[in-house]
Amino acid sequence: MATNTQKREFVNRLAPIAQKAYRQFGKPLPSICIAMAAVECRWGLAGSCKYNSYLGQKVGTGKTATRYWKGKYFNARTQEVVNQSTGQLVTIKDNFRAYDSLEQCVFNYYELLNTSLYKRVLSGSGHEEQMRQIKACGYMTSVTEVNTCLTIIRENDLTQYDRAVSGGGASEGSGERYYPAAGYQGNSIVEALACIGVDSSYGYRKRIAQENGIAGYSGTSQQNGRMLELLKGGRLVKVQGG
Repeated sequence: MATNTQKREFVNRLAPIAQKAYRQFGKPLPSICIAMAAVECRWGLAGSCKYNSYLGQKVGTGKTATRYWKGKYFNARTQEVVNQSTGQLVTIKDNFRAYDSLEQCVFNYYELLNTSLYKRVLSGSGHEEQMRQIKACGYMTSVTEVNTCLTIIRENDLTQYDRAVSGGGASEGSGERYYPAAGYQGNSIVEALACIGVDSSYGYRKRIAQENGIAGYSGTSQQNGRMLELLKGGRLVKVQGG
């Protein structure tokens, strides 16, 4: 069982990497990554850590989320819940992804959670909702892991690492580069921009899209949805010069 000192050292090691990955991908929040890693690798004490496997990523098909994973793996026993109603467990052996570094592992985790498999995990959601969304998408079978992670987040004040990189608490000058994260909960980029006092006309949205690498903007639902996702995550780049 990890001591308080070991837990602090684990968080201090993982937090800056999770924040770095969040800045690139936008979801999930750093607190979730840290808490899930604490559960999956027992605060860095599990044998999987010698393979830099801190977040329990399985090989799967081996074709999804491969930018930060070079094909290495190891075989290990794991427990899976086979009945969500009763919590019945079975022990199986499975192949897990191995990495050259902790950073590779964390970035591969973020890469995976930004694939279509996890499209239900919304960047604008709070940490509690994101945890439930990750569970619903099938990352873990455990019936207790969501609540365990939420307890870890609360007891270790892990949301401080979220505040540092999202919305009004963003660091590294992001408040000047990005529009403030919208607290808007709907599905309209027009309404979301209006909520933060930004011109939401088609012409201005086209300029915003260009600034954010969305080529050939024509107001499609996919283009607007991408801008809304960036805005809710506090990562929508401002139009330069107003």
